[in-house]
Amino acid sequence: MSGPDGARVVRTALDPRPQEGGGEAQVGAEMGFHWEMLSDSRRNAGYRAAIAGAAPGRVVYDVGAGVGPMSLYALEAGARRVYAIETDRDAYQYLRRLARRFPALVPMRGDALRGTLPDEAPDVVICEMWSSWLTDWPMVPVLNRIRRRAPRCAVIPARGHHVLQLGYADHYAGAALEFAPGTSAAVFGEPGAIEEMSLPVLAATTDFQATVPPFDVTLGLVPLTSGTVNSLRFWSYEEVRPGHLSARAGTRADVLIRWVRPFRVTRGRRVRVRVRHRWDDRLRCAIL
Repeated sequence: MSGPDGARVVRTALDPRPQEGGGEAQVGAEMGFHWEMLSDSRRNAGYRAAIAGAAPGRVVYDVGAGVGPMSLYALEAGARRVYAIETDRDAYQYLRRLARRFPALVPMRGDALRGTLPDEAPDVVICEMWSSWLTDWPMVPVLNRIRRRAPRCAVIPARGHHVLQLGYADHYAGAALEFAPGTSAAVFGEPGAIEEMSLPVLAATTDFQATVPPFDVTLGLVPLTSGTVNSLRFWSYEEVRPGHLSARAGTRADVLIRWVRPFRVTRGRRVRVRVRHRWDDRLRCAIL
């Protein structure tokens, strides 16, 4: 098939446009987030390797499947059946398109946390709803729900490692604007004028190969310098398969900033911070 300039148009497995013979065309859909994920080569290579080792001959759930790259990796690895579960209408059309080429793919549009799950239990679950401290999407509640019906299922990624740091967060606007305590911002790339006031501390590890419990811990952070702290910085490392951490780059470079009431610290004098988390969007923290 040729394009308007005479160049040949190549259809890919993830192309939702109709071929000759009919199909859906999504016009005007905002797919920037999915494009960024597809373009993150380090993230994709890590997941592809993990899936290649786990999926052959297995029943796979791809939860939060998006436009289907992880489902495609599982199918290419020889999965017996792949259930691609996605809530977004626009992304779901890509999954339907993919299923026409791969009979072992079963696209399902629905909420994996509260909706109907497949009757067939999974051997492997791919749940790539990642964010710093897992606050943006209900990754842990979804995995815990699935594990109740498939206690022995393997999960990709294998683990998450979550760190915390004292900071002083400012901006470059040149205006006397301060965010109120309790305000949060998830940022990628250049986070603004961030002064690191302590070394990061490992606060929690989530092992996705078992039920993940709520988290309540008090940490001691030692300031590197004397001055003012007005924020806590949270970020996470993704262990896609045992012993292999994803680089904190591309779509894995996010940092969660939580503003607190400014307070003075003295170099070397420990600051105690209590963090409570049910692995939802309400991360709770307090300076003691």
